[in-house]
Amino acid sequence: MGNFSVIKHVHDAHEDGIWSVAWTRRTNKIITGSVDDTVKIWDAEEVTPLHTLSGHQLGVVSVDSSNSGQFAVSTSLDSQIRIWDVAGGNLLKTIDAGPVEAWTTCFTPDGRQIAAGTHAGLINLWTIESGVKEKPLDTRGKFVMSVAYSPNGAYLASGAENGSIHIFEVATGKLIHSLPGHSMAVRSLTFSPDSSTLITASDDKRINIYDVHHATCLATLAGHQSWVLSVAFSPNALHFASSSSDRKVKIWDMNQRQCVHTFEDHTDQVWGIAYNDDGSRLVSVGDDRSVVLYSV
Repeated sequence: MGNFSVIKHVHDAHEDGIWSVAWTRRTNKIITGSVDDTVKIWDAEEVTPLHTLSGHQLGVVSVDSSNSGQFAVSTSLDSQIRIWDVAGGNLLKTIDAGPVEAWTTCFTPDGRQIAAGTHAGLINLWTIESGVKEKPLDTRGKFVMSVAYSPNGAYLASGAENGSIHIFEVATGKLIHSLPGHSMAVRSLTFSPDSSTLITASDDKRINIYDVHHATCLATLAGHQSWVLSVAFSPNALHFASSSSDRKVKIWDMNQRQCVHTFEDHTDQVWGIAYNDDGSRLVSVGDDRSVVLYSV
């Protein structure tokens, strides 16, 4: 804590803006998804490219990695969901989601399924092994722009275009909480390592912190000058990070609920951030085609 610095800044990491990033558990790889239609896998120590994964016909909207660190998933404007082998960079499976049926995506904690939000306010679930689409979860709301599972596997949270947030109980598929608090699109959400807290990022320039069990808003944080595009909880649970259209990446102290550092290394909006396994490193990606690695 306190040792905030840039370790490496990779310029022109992709041929167009980078919309999404994930950091694999255990295998220590960084995965990026770009408007240039490709997914790249990077060695996280040196931020050197290992694999360029081609196949999507349009921009890559979202990437995630499984808890095992073995698999990656990508969604694209081409309506295809692709599952990749991280070590070899090989395509393992393609699922045709249908138009606007898969926006941002994430793996279930057990790695057996993926969830993705839709324009119709549904969260679609696919079983990876079979490629079969399960019964969707219905937010009865607007375009689902963000999804996140709690680390304990009990909850799935979603953020919508109109600012609404929904929390589902995974075991039953029941909608258990609808959280008020944002007036504009919720583009990112993240659970604390102990699954008790949910942090949300919105176009209203605010970051909200919720108590998951009681469905109450504990705090609203201001600091970004524009849309907050991404939030990530540190595995050490002491901090979380945020990134914004204001080109800044901020580190927040969870206890004090205030910003303790601001990085200003991007020259365009910062779409994604991700922590490594122990929370000592952070990576960010943006429309400036850069990948920036930080010591935090």
